[in-house]
Amino acid sequence: MLGRAELVRSWLGEASDGGAAADRDKPGTYDAAYRAVAVDGDVAVATGSSTYLSGPGGPVEEIFDNCFVMRFDSAGRCREFTEWYVRRPRA
Repeated sequence: MLGRAELVRSWLGEASDGGAAADRDKPGTYDAAYRAVAVDGDVAVATGSSTYLSGPGGPVEEIFDNCFVMRFDSAGRCREFTEWYVRRPRA
């Protein structure tokens, strides 16, 4: 995707190819928690984890640890977003 309008259409499931909204996780099958760990001028870094369940209320299937780096324009809109993630090993 390139550009704000195309990204918004994808989030809303209005993209010509069906968009990302059609691929969303079903409600109750995931949980996520993130927090900002650094902000410097127009750059912010957040870390957190995403937990996926087998189904609503079911056991945990996998957990991912994430790091996001975001750059913002002068209007406060995100102009660049990079995500790194790694699947947490099972205990």
